[in-house]
Amino acid sequence: MLLSFLSPFLTFSATASQQYYSPSYLLLNNWENQSIWIVTGVPIPNPQINGFPLFNTSIRNFYIGEYGIVNLTVSFSIMTTLAYLNLDNTVNLVSTNGNISIIMPPKTPYILLLFNANSTTSIDIVTNTTIAINSSTIIVNTTPQIYIVTNASYLIQNKILKINVHKGEWFIELSVGQEPNFNVSGLVKLNEVEVERWLNASKLPNGLPNNLLKEYYLSLLLIKDDQNPYLGTFAASPSPIYLFSWVRDSAFSAMALQLSGHYNSALKFWVWMSHAEQLQPGVWYTRYNFYTGNPDTTFGIPELDGIGLYEVGVFEYYNITHNVTFLKQILPTLDKSVNYQIKEINGSNYHLLPQDLSVWEDRDAYHFWTEAFNALGLKSVAEMYKALNFSNYTIILGVEKELNQSILNDFWNNNYFASALGVSVEFEGGKSETVLTSEPPSVDSATLLPIDLGYLPPTSNYSISNFKLVNKTLFQTGGLARFPYDMYHYSQSLYDATAPEPPWIITTLFEALYLEQLGNNNQALNLMYWAYDHSQHGLLPEAIDPKYAYPLPTTSPLTWSSAMFVMVALNYRPTISGQITISIIRDYVVLGVVIVVIGIISVIMLRRK
Repeated sequence: MLLSFLSPFLTFSATASQQYYSPSYLLLNNWENQSIWIVTGVPIPNPQINGFPLFNTSIRNFYIGEYGIVNLTVSFSIMTTLAYLNLDNTVNLVSTNGNISIIMPPKTPYILLLFNANSTTSIDIVTNTTIAINSSTIIVNTTPQIYIVTNASYLIQNKILKINVHKGEWFIELSVGQEPNFNVSGLVKLNEVEVERWLNASKLPNGLPNNLLKEYYLSLLLIKDDQNPYLGTFAASPSPIYLFSWVRDSAFSAMALQLSGHYNSALKFWVWMSHAEQLQPGVWYTRYNFYTGNPDTTFGIPELDGIGLYEVGVFEYYNITHNVTFLKQILPTLDKSVNYQIKEINGSNYHLLPQDLSVWEDRDAYHFWTEAFNALGLKSVAEMYKALNFSNYTIILGVEKELNQSILNDFWNNNYFASALGVSVEFEGGKSETVLTSEPPSVDSATLLPIDLGYLPPTSNYSISNFKLVNKTLFQTGGLARFPYDMYHYSQSLYDATAPEPPWIITTLFEALYLEQLGNNNQALNLMYWAYDHSQHGLLPEAIDPKYAYPLPTTSPLTWSSAMFVMVALNYRPTISGQITISIIRDYVVLGVVIVVIGIISVIMLRRK
């Protein structure tokens, strides 16, 4: 049994010093059509300076598929000291008043709140509509109606249902659009069985140590819970400032799910993206509303890496599933994307995709990340068109070759790939010429991941030289920073770090994936441990404080961090018995054969004597 095997990792204790090690926000859903946003009550430092709303411990954003967000809030009068996600996909809140477990059994309309109280506390369920009572069932007249049953005492005041619990065990069951279940133990068991079944369907990483295996499964649950179960979009994070669906982050979440064997969840995103409103034919908006799927027309335009990532992701899905029907279904979207790429590359003086804001959204420039992922995307489209017996795949390969040559010519900067290029004007002999020049800071961890995913062989001189400089420049306190003098989280936009250049989880895992490509699995394992050791009870943050090594709480947990962990875990190839490699075993086998042969010869010689 998977959950019982990992149960020793599910016990935590709370201390005041652990404030940064619990998430302030989580998403939970029923994997079908309902999602809730949980404000755990663990405080964010300087919330108003960091741009956060001041909410108490509560459940908000009751999202019900086609109905959208229903006006209902559950508020708890507690001071939370610890919050975490369990491997049975329940959220636990520990407070001075006792413990609360929040459960959404998969593919049911039920939300179960279990209380193990050590003192009296109250729960307010607030709506903007009427509340009625029918026998022992409370009915909230939202659309759809929500039915509530509880074994605690309660009182209705206008549009507020006030529930009081005392020392002991209590429950509240909310049922959306359907009569209550009433069987609390049955719902708990159903949740355990269904979650365990889903986790057991996951591809098992090779030889991952037990605590990292727990991290792998918890990361999968985090990704699953951060997906809109009705639309397919992914939230970049439950944190309110990231509660949007970025195309880039979401693409990696879908890739992690399909690589781990959860094809339907990945498919839901690719189908949504294939029909999402675009900025122009072939170009997506940077991010979309998590709940409605509508584009955010005001944010980060343009970002063009999403084109290549879509192409890479759907090709990977096809490679795994061999679903030709899927390819035919998304063909109009692929056509628009590749037509845009060919038009822009052929029309560019530099034979590149246009300037964009790219992965870090920090400057408008030509970015290695964007160009390299579009090159990978073109190659992916060529393979898909070839599978469909389209003859024009050779034209696409020709454009991909042209783009690759431009990337190698323009971005290679002596011994590394420059992250971003700007346009400068040079004057010589009375004539002017526009040229591409590297923009500082040019050393960047983002140059690693396209290589990890096949842009160049990991053992090429380009790849090795680039990795050495990136690692030398940016590796600190056990992880990898994004780029030199990175002020994000310190003095730019967010203010929860004590110094610049915080190491990020995703960038550290970019390095781990590269090391795995080289066969340096022990080093990669160390980086996975580093990520795990700096998590919020297994939930991976965006970044780590560079001085004190605590998870930076404003953007935690980050869905992309979990996705990268899943990808690195699945790519891990362990050494045998700690340090004995396969090559060493092979040597021992050969030696054993030699010894046996020598023994046989010796016996024969003795008999002749």
